[in-house]
Amino acid sequence: MKEAEYTSRTRVVRVLRALIEHPYGYTKQQLAEKNGVSRDTITGDLQAIESAGFIWRSDGKFRYAFVEDKPLKQLQDLLHFSEEDQVLLHQAIDSLPATTERQQKLKAKLNALYDFRQLGHAYLRKPYLTKVDLLLQAQSERKQVVLEGYRSSNSNTISDRHVEPFHISPPDDTVQTFDVDKRTVNHFRISRIGRVKLLDEAWQYSGHHNIRHTDPFRIVGNNQIMVHLRLGLGAYNELIERFPVAKGHIEPAHEEGFYDFQCPVNDRFLGLSNFILGFYHQGIEIVAPESLKEHLRREVSGMGF
Repeated sequence: MKEAEYTSRTRVVRVLRALIEHPYGYTKQQLAEKNGVSRDTITGDLQAIESAGFIWRSDGKFRYAFVEDKPLKQLQDLLHFSEEDQVLLHQAIDSLPATTERQQKLKAKLNALYDFRQLGHAYLRKPYLTKVDLLLQAQSERKQVVLEGYRSSNSNTISDRHVEPFHISPPDDTVQTFDVDKRTVNHFRISRIGRVKLLDEAWQYSGHHNIRHTDPFRIVGNNQIMVHLRLGLGAYNELIERFPVAKGHIEPAHEEGFYDFQCPVNDRFLGLSNFILGFYHQGIEIVAPESLKEHLRREVSGMGF
């Protein structure tokens, strides 16, 4: 995708969000200044939004808002996008002539939408969406931010982090950043950020912005190992409800009532270990690798039972 096209689409979404969150709060000129474009460009954005089915109106001071809260109603429709709907849409995509790369991309987009819905209503509320919006703005404008009040499980602290965000993934609930103070690439859970403060300072370390793989357990790292688990129905339900992205790596097993989970995960088995130890009684068989079994034996022996 061309940079100009990406910037244009991002701006239209920002305009859409601004009018949803602040009805009759902006004129065209104010929206133009907020996005660093001309008033005519905003006029074109509003026309594009209207052509997508959103109805907007202006008041006596030429400030804009949507009629009948239609965007939020459409968002509610997405929240009722069921697993059965997903299966039907997959079947429709499969019915297209010949398997193509386009089909795979459509399925990936469909899975991403479903996974985001599965994260729960908390991730679709204004505070969370505002954080995502500011992170995306910082990425687009190549600006630094402060992640205020970040709740770290690793250090058991709450602190501010001065970073350059370069990869935002709401379905994974993660943002990958370069930590300006520590001079390291780190990832953060978006839900654990108190607030995002956008700074005027431009990126200074873009050469260190290396995107790393994120596994279904939201652990970031390029050193990964393929694992294969066989899950009973209870374990299957727990896995997809707690880690929705894992659903894209699960297939029904040959034995009825069981499922195969095959996916590369971080080589320290973080997240996966906790899941297995917490729900082994629901029916979890480790098919491979042997190193995962050895890791779990060490974990259990270290518990001192």
